[in-house]
Amino acid sequence: MIRSVTVGIPVGAKSPAELEEGAKGLIATAREILGDANMVPRTIRYTLPAVGLEGENEGTVLSTLRWIDNLAAETDVRWFCLPFDFVEEGPRRQRLSTALDIITRFPRLFMNLIVADEYKMSVSAVNDVASLVTRIARKSNNGFDNFRVGASCGVPANSPFFPFSRHEGDEIAFSFALETTGIALSVVQELGVAPPINVFRDRLVERLSEALGEINQLGLQIAERTGTVYKGLDASFAPFPDGEMSVAALIEHLLGAPVGSHGSVFITGVLTDAIRASLRASGALSVGFNGVMYSLMEDNTLAAANSRRNINMDALVSLSAVCGCGVDMVPVSGNSFPEEIAGLTLDIAQMALSLHKPLGVRVLPIPNKSPNEFTEFNLDFLCDSRVVGLQAHDRSLATSTPSLGLLSPRFSDSLNS
Repeated sequence: MIRSVTVGIPVGAKSPAELEEGAKGLIATAREILGDANMVPRTIRYTLPAVGLEGENEGTVLSTLRWIDNLAAETDVRWFCLPFDFVEEGPRRQRLSTALDIITRFPRLFMNLIVADEYKMSVSAVNDVASLVTRIARKSNNGFDNFRVGASCGVPANSPFFPFSRHEGDEIAFSFALETTGIALSVVQELGVAPPINVFRDRLVERLSEALGEINQLGLQIAERTGTVYKGLDASFAPFPDGEMSVAALIEHLLGAPVGSHGSVFITGVLTDAIRASLRASGALSVGFNGVMYSLMEDNTLAAANSRRNINMDALVSLSAVCGCGVDMVPVSGNSFPEEIAGLTLDIAQMALSLHKPLGVRVLPIPNKSPNEFTEFNLDFLCDSRVVGLQAHDRSLATSTPSLGLLSPRFSDSLNS
């Protein structure tokens, strides 16, 4: 039920000794309280404040990473996330070079490459990040390193899902990344084949509200015991590649057709609405995406649908309008142009700005693989699938300003008032 407890470490706001003591106390207490409630998380993770222009000094970044890597090893924390803020005006060459260097030097490291906030995007940052992704892909034989790299657009601080996470604030904080897909699948099984959508939605809200209220109380209890800040939970329907925890299977049960068929956007919207209604009914603090997560290589049914070509990149982009995390964990050709990856990222960034919702892009260029060939990771936490082709794009789009703010279509009705 709890995928991760994501602990935000305010590097620079307190001494390293204070941060280490606070992190260790929080983790020990969280493990005790969650264990007593039979809510043992899959992982505990650290997330750090975003590195901006001051990160043009590589030595500062490396010093921080060595410290957090040692702390992670000492506290049995599997992953940590370093965000890079590329939205603001200024040079980013050194940070890009640092990112290319550290992704293989620190195997526990995830990187959140911020190319858009809630109000604007940086087109030049999108281009730079797309080029970085293609260069990272060439650092290994299988392109796996980009599993730990994502471009985020409008994702709020303290979101618990990796790689789209960053800490904000001067205090140690934490949030929960949930796996609520199992609750929705159990409701489907109870109601049988083709239940009325409203009946399913109401039953799901009832069941989910109860679970979210319980987990929220655990978060408040941990915060009270430790003096840390509880930021909330992300109740997203997230997949896990165990053959059972599949978001795509949930969609297909309700739709009666392969995921990606017409009606998939509608069903995704119904599920997103159920999450929002459950949060409201439970009174739980929320943070992050709180949506339906289509993570292709982490979802057995979605990976199989892609392998059968029942779903393509256009469908995944369309689903981003109502889903939770955008285009996530999609294998693409190792020969993909940076301009193609940038074009895809610009589409998702524009959608995030227009719809006022957090989204991300995580694609894995697979070296020596062409569209319709298959990945060969053979890992227990990833699903192998067909390599997806990107539409040819050989122009690098550019702007003459550092960032681009675009009015949302929502405001069109009020322009003449």
